[in-house]
Amino acid sequence: MKKKIEALLKRLQIAVRHNPAEVVLSVLFCCFGCALYETSWARLAVVVYYFPVLFLITCTLNSMTEGSRWRFAYYLSVLFFIPFFWKEKDFWSVFYWVTLVVVQLLYLVCDWRRDNDRFVRKGLCYLRAMLSAGLLAGIAWLLSISIYYSIQYIFEIWQYGERRFMAYSSSIAFAGILPLLFLLFNREKEEEEGVNKLFDVLLNYVLSPALLIYAVILYLYFVKVAVLWSLPKGAVAYIVVSFISATFILKSCQPFLERRYYDWFYRYSGWAVLPALVMYWVGTFYRINQYGYTEARVYLVVVGAILTGTVLLFFFRRTAHYLYAVVLAVVLLSFVTYIPCITARDIEQISQEKRDNYPIPANPGNYYEYVTITDYSPLDITGYETLQAVGRYDEGPINSMIQMDTFYLCDKNSLILFEAERDSLLFRQMEKVGLAPSDSIPDDLYPDILRLDLDSALYVFGEISVYRSSPDSAYTVSYMGGGYYLKKKSIFADS
Repeated sequence: MKKKIEALLKRLQIAVRHNPAEVVLSVLFCCFGCALYETSWARLAVVVYYFPVLFLITCTLNSMTEGSRWRFAYYLSVLFFIPFFWKEKDFWSVFYWVTLVVVQLLYLVCDWRRDNDRFVRKGLCYLRAMLSAGLLAGIAWLLSISIYYSIQYIFEIWQYGERRFMAYSSSIAFAGILPLLFLLFNREKEEEEGVNKLFDVLLNYVLSPALLIYAVILYLYFVKVAVLWSLPKGAVAYIVVSFISATFILKSCQPFLERRYYDWFYRYSGWAVLPALVMYWVGTFYRINQYGYTEARVYLVVVGAILTGTVLLFFFRRTAHYLYAVVLAVVLLSFVTYIPCITARDIEQISQEKRDNYPIPANPGNYYEYVTITDYSPLDITGYETLQAVGRYDEGPINSMIQMDTFYLCDKNSLILFEAERDSLLFRQMEKVGLAPSDSIPDDLYPDILRLDLDSALYVFGEISVYRSSPDSAYTVSYMGGGYYLKKKSIFADS
């Protein structure tokens, strides 16, 4: 046991010696986290919030400048946090999350490993180090909380110090211990990055079979879209992104497996994902053509371009390098995030101004959009034998009501003819006409949204009232009901 502890301390010393700037940055942000609790300074909160970004930038510079005359840039990176004191608050913004993705991708490409196995090995090493460090730091933090509350309860002391302890302990655990553990685990030699049995089982018996099931689902959906000549549903874009990303990530891990059962699929992965890619672009450009660009749709196009570029790169042996795919992602994401006049927000503004939908209110908290979906055009009753006005609750033979967020259509004996969760029902009606839950609803689609096809009848809503609190959020139903219930003719009616 003593030897193991000595070996661990030795490895920790090596990690500190090879990463002095990262260690200084971690200690500094430990102090910043504690100071933030004591001062509640808003500008310091922004700096603390960007610690993961700054830490990864320092790690990247450490790798890029090792043994070069630019080594001073690595040591200066400890001070890169200073400009963030003047940055506006953007907690949980798209800019922040894209930046976090970009710096991680930069870390992977900083030493320009063109060999796919070496590149993937570095990625796996990074992922393992991050997960291991996060898990151990999280366990240490939870144990410290457990010890604190045990002492507080048993000895009846520190009765009002919970918030301070939480702030200090989380700063030490996640700004101090976690980065040091990451440096410790990330210093292992590539030769030691073997693949254990769990990794082999996970890829061969869990992830790859699940990917094949998703492939079958998407192929069947592609056939349905092609046969019915309809538009892909809005949420399919997220499934396609996950499917294509997972395909190439799992393909990259195949050389590290003892048994490669799915080479027949991954060998032709570029062709396998093409139908999904076609659906992605058709759905994306239809919505852009109908409703213009928003910040989210700009990134949707960029992600599509990255996926398409990756597929094209792997069609040719000379360009089939994961390094090139990651560089492409860094370049495209950086273009629409950091370059003035062509950022995603600028493109959104230009597009929506042409449609007279801009500016969006400066304070999204005061934004409310109310929409009442109705239609007073004549109703075609061809193919139906009866038409019945729909009342509310128990007003007539057919009634509609909403109880506990569920919409009910009942007859006079309270027999339920149809029921569905009201918001889910709205989203289903929107998807039927090619709209995503967050899309605006054009007037010309009102009649189709109001029509609900049942097994032996057609229900036409008299009114659906909805609202939302931001331009890109999903609608919430405040009322739906009324209208008409049309019973279909029996196939034996004319015989």
